[in-house]
Amino acid sequence: MTISDVGPSQDQAYYRDTYLFESPAQVVAAGQDDDGAWVAVSPNIFHPKGGGQPSDEGTVNGVPVVPSRTEEGLVVLSGDGLALDEGAEVVCAIDETLRKRHAALHTAGHVLGHLGEARGWQSAGHSHYPGQARLDFSPEGLESELATPELRDAVRAELQEAFDAVLARGGAVTATTDDSGHRTVTIEGVNAEPCGGTHVSDLSQLKDVRVLELKVKRGALKVRYEAEHA
Repeated sequence: MTISDVGPSQDQAYYRDTYLFESPAQVVAAGQDDDGAWVAVSPNIFHPKGGGQPSDEGTVNGVPVVPSRTEEGLVVLSGDGLALDEGAEVVCAIDETLRKRHAALHTAGHVLGHLGEARGWQSAGHSHYPGQARLDFSPEGLESELATPELRDAVRAELQEAFDAVLARGGAVTATTDDSGHRTVTIEGVNAEPCGGTHVSDLSQLKDVRVLELKVKRGALKVRYEAEHA
């Protein structure tokens, strides 16, 4: 894929609005590679795979596309049957249910990560994929706390109780992007951290949040969780 000649910058609309599911846009670059045709549009409502979050699914002018991010930071959309030239006006749409599911899991993951760090745990990774959502922490120094299944389940229950308390308090979820393009997601009463993913706009939009299991595997404490969008 060659995009070195792309001139216009790309407005990442999904940074500002998780709930923008359809939008007109203009093709700012187009081409072909070994995988077929691709376009880049602006404004762009598609979240590409990254940061532990799956990519959105959707269409450009009704043609199914798969978003990805290039090394240069451009979000490109690939799809069979795309025949668009630079400057073309298009309509982009994403799967609303999937977007909201990803946003709920990502926000819940931030909260759960904060609760783990509040216990003194050191973050070691994360996944916000449906059915695979988990937070990884270093197990160093936690041997006695997590020695048996009963102890691990007791800690799981404590995390669930703490999460329920956060949800009961509630709070806005906001995102800001500085002049250099660095984005920070802030959950009121919880934390603020760098993030390029999609999130709910308020904790009241989370439901059925469950801390499922704690286990030590492959040198990491893995905390599995689930969450839905209200």
